[in-house]
Amino acid sequence: MLLRDFWHDVRFALRMMRKSVLASATIILCLGFAIGATGTVFAWMEAVIFEPAPGVRDLGRLASLKTTAVDGSEMSLSYPDYREARDSIARGDARMFLDLGAFSIRRLNMRVGAAADMRLAEPLWGALTSANYFDLLGVRPIAGRGFLAGEDAAAGGAPVAVISHTLWQRRFAGDRAVLGRRVWLNGREMTIVGVAPPGFYGTIARLAMDLWIPVTMHGEIGGDSGIFEEDARWLQVFGRLTPGVSLESARDAAQMVGARLAASHPADKNLGLTARSLDVGPVDRMAPLLTVMLGITVLVVLIVCSNVANLLLQQSAAREHETAVRLAMGARPARIVRQLMTESLLLAAGGVVAGGAVLLSARNALVTLVPDTPLPVVTDTPVDVRIVLVLAGAGLAALFVFGLAPALRSARVAVRASLSGGATRGGSRGGGPWRGALVSAQFALSLAVLVTAGLFLHRLDELRRVDRGFRDPEHVVLSTVNFTMSGVEEGERDLTERLVDQVARLPGVRSAAAASFVPLGFVGYSSMDASVDGYVPRPGESMSFLVNRVSGAYFATMEIPIVRGRAIEAADREGARPVAIVNEAFVRRFWGQGDPLGRGIRVDGRNLTVVGVAADGKYEFLAPLDAPSPPFVYLPFAQWGHWEVVLHVRAAGDPLALVPSIQRTVTSVDARLSAMNPATLDSYSSVPYLPVRLGSRVLSVLGAGALMLA
Repeated sequence: MLLRDFWHDVRFALRMMRKSVLASATIILCLGFAIGATGTVFAWMEAVIFEPAPGVRDLGRLASLKTTAVDGSEMSLSYPDYREARDSIARGDARMFLDLGAFSIRRLNMRVGAAADMRLAEPLWGALTSANYFDLLGVRPIAGRGFLAGEDAAAGGAPVAVISHTLWQRRFAGDRAVLGRRVWLNGREMTIVGVAPPGFYGTIARLAMDLWIPVTMHGEIGGDSGIFEEDARWLQVFGRLTPGVSLESARDAAQMVGARLAASHPADKNLGLTARSLDVGPVDRMAPLLTVMLGITVLVVLIVCSNVANLLLQQSAAREHETAVRLAMGARPARIVRQLMTESLLLAAGGVVAGGAVLLSARNALVTLVPDTPLPVVTDTPVDVRIVLVLAGAGLAALFVFGLAPALRSARVAVRASLSGGATRGGSRGGGPWRGALVSAQFALSLAVLVTAGLFLHRLDELRRVDRGFRDPEHVVLSTVNFTMSGVEEGERDLTERLVDQVARLPGVRSAAAASFVPLGFVGYSSMDASVDGYVPRPGESMSFLVNRVSGAYFATMEIPIVRGRAIEAADREGARPVAIVNEAFVRRFWGQGDPLGRGIRVDGRNLTVVGVAADGKYEFLAPLDAPSPPFVYLPFAQWGHWEVVLHVRAAGDPLALVPSIQRTVTSVDARLSAMNPATLDSYSSVPYLPVRLGSRVLSVLGAGALMLA
């Protein structure tokens, strides 16, 4: 009986919707816009916050260990520190953790045939991990195995690799015979022993690793052997908490281990160790922004609901006579309310379907705002059952918000009209105080959305006015040359000099240089411990500074002013006096108003002479863009070398038009080399703008839509 009445209500509701197609379509589209926006932001939150590392078991029980300085800054751990901290757990000194694991990501190239041309090698991103990496994460390969205990014990002792499911499908067509197959990573032979499950990419949110190899294979793929020394902090260390242990208790245990490290290792003097929730990368800083955006989408849903309620009130006013007649014929008010709610249910269902279409078209919009980067950013935001439930829940909530009040009012007014005999065919005009209140609510909520969007736009404008330290970045094109990926084991200094010289001769090039690091990008950061002649560090003061290895003409190409002394010159090469350029912040911290030229500093065990002072700039993308510049050191590339350089080319015209000629020039210098990841300096260094840019764009769309609806 109830089912028959329901289907009767549905058929009647469809007839009424056909009579007012324009109004019904308007309502469905408005609801679809609001519900779809809510679902899209929730999908972003799920990918970034709720499930940043798909495939990892019990993510909340994992914690990261970080080296801490007295100023509160956090750093990665050195390999010796990781081994000793893990040994402490094995001895029972830190029973708060079941075990500790470690990893570090690295760019590689892979070729399947030993005699294959290096230019045909496939660039990949991989992670060097401890042998217990997969076990700690609770990840089981779908084919083969993970790493065995002890496969990370000796340098170069275990040339094995686990590949991702995506790489397995893309490169090996899902062939299960891939197990035992040999591949060459950076020219070193490895054997594939396992395939990771679908959807697992590692623990850095939104970054997809292609493969994993033991951490002690670092030297075999062309890595610097000094990376395993005490002052090289490059490992991301994490642990799984013992059942029943809180993060606070684990933090206390980490502090005790840190005190032991500080006492036994000179490089750890005045440093500590702390535990915190698992570090999933910089995306966790977007949590407050996405929370605000989700709240704004809820406001937009309320605006749409008030708009729809207004439309339904207008319709109910026109249908008072019809409703009064039905009541006079014996229909109960509850039956009238049910009928009107059925009509609203169909509208809400249509809104959910339209919202699903909005979600499917907008779910990957987040990736389009990510600046140019060589990192393997995951481009797809999946839609799962939870997101579908959010869409359905938003539609159901909207149904009661916009449908119930008009239905109750319509039945109540019709009852009075029926009893008084005063119903007119056109019904009463307006909607009484209801409509006025709804209109006021719409404008108030729309104003709140627009004001929030305006604040983001204002903040974005403020950040754009901040001096990043270099000039006209839109006229500089970048291109990366990785020597170890190309099989070049030595001679990178001479090759870099030849590359810069040949590229600088290209038509349309104003100047060219090379550097190991691009300011404000996602990758390339390198820091070194330093001491300053005549300066005694305070207890706990960090003396580790970011460094950039640069070629001659770097400062001219970047248009970074040299405020005192000179820049790097061609004469600053191997065998000449070791020199350094420091920034103004370095001078202020260590010499105040004194003359820095000719002063001595010691970096990585080498005595250097300061020959110039560069203007301050912005370097770390994680630091607030309007924060004071930290001390920074520039080193001559010809005296230090590096396994990877980024060519900086300032163009007279369109910089991206130079990319093909730059790529040809690089290959002509050495057939093994290739120029990768071309991008303008402006795009590459715009990482700090990402959260504010995302917020301003999304909120501007929502605000404009809300105002239009109001």
